[in-house]
Amino acid sequence: VHTDYEKLLAEGYDRDSARFFVIEQTNIVLTRWRATRLLESEDEDE
Repeated sequence: VHTDYEKLLAEGYDRDSARFFVIEQTNIVLTRWRATRLLESEDEDE
């Protein structure tokens, strides 16, 4: 397990909320994997 996403879902968070809280952790993992695209928070547009 690379992030707390599944734990947050088990605690009752909906998918979008869980993703919001793990986006930074996810991007760290993607960077380690040398991904060419990272996730962006939808809040950055506001």
